[in-house]
Amino acid sequence: MRTTLLTFVSVLAAGFLSSPALLQEKGGDDRTGPYDVVTGWPPPLGFAKPGYIWGSTGGIFAETPDRIFIANRGELKLPDKLPPGFTGFWGSFGEQATTPTPEFRNCIVVVDGSGKAIESWTQWDYLFADGRGHSVLINPYDPEHHVWIVDDIHHQIFKFTNDGKQLLMTLGVRDEAGNDETHFKRPTDIAWLPDGNFFVSDGYGNTRVVKFDKNGKFLMTWGTRGTGPSQFNTPHSITIDRDRRVYVSDRANNRIQVFDENGKYLDAFPNIQQPYNIRISEDQFLWVFSGPLDKMLKYDLNGHLLYAWGTHGTTPGLFWAVHEFSADADGNLYTAEVFGGRSQKFRPRPGADPAHVYRPQLLIPKAAPTMTNTALAAMTPPSLDVPAGAGSANVGGTWKLGNVEPPVVAGRGGRGGGGIGGPYADTVFSQAPAAIVITQTAGSVAMQIGSATATYTLDGKTTSTPLGDVNALKTRAHWDGAKLHLHFKQGMNWGRDVLSLTGGALTIVRDLESGGASTTRTMTYSKTS
Repeated sequence: MRTTLLTFVSVLAAGFLSSPALLQEKGGDDRTGPYDVVTGWPPPLGFAKPGYIWGSTGGIFAETPDRIFIANRGELKLPDKLPPGFTGFWGSFGEQATTPTPEFRNCIVVVDGSGKAIESWTQWDYLFADGRGHSVLINPYDPEHHVWIVDDIHHQIFKFTNDGKQLLMTLGVRDEAGNDETHFKRPTDIAWLPDGNFFVSDGYGNTRVVKFDKNGKFLMTWGTRGTGPSQFNTPHSITIDRDRRVYVSDRANNRIQVFDENGKYLDAFPNIQQPYNIRISEDQFLWVFSGPLDKMLKYDLNGHLLYAWGTHGTTPGLFWAVHEFSADADGNLYTAEVFGGRSQKFRPRPGADPAHVYRPQLLIPKAAPTMTNTALAAMTPPSLDVPAGAGSANVGGTWKLGNVEPPVVAGRGGRGGGGIGGPYADTVFSQAPAAIVITQTAGSVAMQIGSATATYTLDGKTTSTPLGDVNALKTRAHWDGAKLHLHFKQGMNWGRDVLSLTGGALTIVRDLESGGASTTRTMTYSKTS
């Protein structure tokens, strides 16, 4: 009996070892894991202006193997002379694609399986101008496959018809940060329950998760700033398993937290370096992309690491800050790199262990839309004009800083960090100016900080100085009751001041945004002249 059993085991083992799926390949360094990279994917953007290429790529979603959505943060102008080693994408220059200021064209592009651009939703470019598409998604339970785009800079989420002809829903108030039922502060990602209710991770500025019903009605929120259970520092991505548990990427705390659908804390998976993007696979594993490691990580739902692959670099198949990943029903993997400024496609390698291949939650079959194309074409796109409002407060004068909360400390990012770096740090983007001079007329306001001045017209319209310059200082102002809102943007830096007078004191709530950094400070000034 023992001899028979050993013979059976030997035959069974020989059968497994001879299986092509489990043959050990010779050589190689596993730099692309269980995949082969599809070189030259995607090709140069056919819709791009001559002399320009894809910009920083914030999001990617594969609806089918032949329909892939890419959230492209505008186009970048190439230098007149291209250096050796240029691969068609900005990261091959050795500079992050988030550094130069883009021109906001072709912000939402649809490509086929070969990478050829087949659609560009240029009719919506104005929504993302001076902002950035942070992620692109489709609710897996939605038969109409509506397309959702998160724009963290404008604090908004958009829901479109699948063909891009109609904007159906907007959540958040454009350029107005907040943490109530109708405002976000730099939201990042979305995840859905089967009944259509959904969760938003919010985000770079806020430190919370927000739950909505399927119609976008606010239901609840949870989360505060910190390092304890149910506290966050940059909730950057969110996903849900089959048992309705909610997983939140707590990026700057280097962990993933787990909750029930009502926000009850369940668990945490620590020591995961900056989880940029997280997704639950069809076979119920947690897949994570770590930004600093430039690796794909696979965990079971108890947080145990099962597999990892990925190598930093800008040559095909390597990674530089994958911000969102997706896969199609054939197992092809798609990645979007914010620093590399590219998207990539990977095919499962013949003979690769199937347990190492990410398989997404499948979309339910697509049904006919409930609205006709004729009806959609008749609808008018929304306007971005902001009512100028009316205000009687006179904030003109020279003002001296008396108090700032939280205090300014060295360094960038976080609640007390510097937020804005580079050449703009000591200009109108100063964290807490020691003195400001405001000149106010019936139709305009000018704020001088040191040697820099920002001028605003009080009509809710955007002005650029100098006009036509991609790095122009852009300003916009409007009254909201007794409060004056001043919005300003230059390069890849954004700011908002909310001014109010109480007695003889001027209070300014200053929000500054730059890439992954977000700061809010409340400053109190006294008038000196």
